[in-house]
Amino acid sequence: MSIGNLKDTGNQGNNMPWQWNVLKGLQGIINQLQQQLSADVTIVSPLDNQPSNKSVSVVLTNDQFKSSVTPNIILETIHDNSLGVDCYSISFASNGTADAEISFDGGLNFIPLPTGTTINMDAGGLAWAYPAGTFYWKTLTNAGASLIITYNN
Repeated sequence: MSIGNLKDTGNQGNNMPWQWNVLKGLQGIINQLQQQLSADVTIVSPLDNQPSNKSVSVVLTNDQFKSSVTPNIILETIHDNSLGVDCYSISFASNGTADAEISFDGGLNFIPLPTGTTINMDAGGLAWAYPAGTFYWKTLTNAGASLIITYNN
């Protein structure tokens, strides 16, 4: 290792002390990383939900995870209703002449969905789903409101 073999300051022509300190510093960093990156993990069988400090991350491929998804469509013009099943994704398209109203919190709060507006929601991952009763809608509040609702479950 011949880094900075300077002849203009102390230890002229000899950078051994500097090199030695660099190597000691690198070894210190390595020791710290080894302490932080090692983790004792016990795999419990059968596998189930575990706290993060006792779990092992795995990746499932499409070949390992099989799930049948059913597409559905609802044309809604004369009801205030809710989706009574779990769903992986859902879409609301307002196609009437007046605003429809939709809720994403089990019917506690509604927001207007203007005509020509579409909202798409996706639960985000393998087998992740929105629970039944999450989504509500109203088409009776405003005359002319209409929704096309599509969802996968």
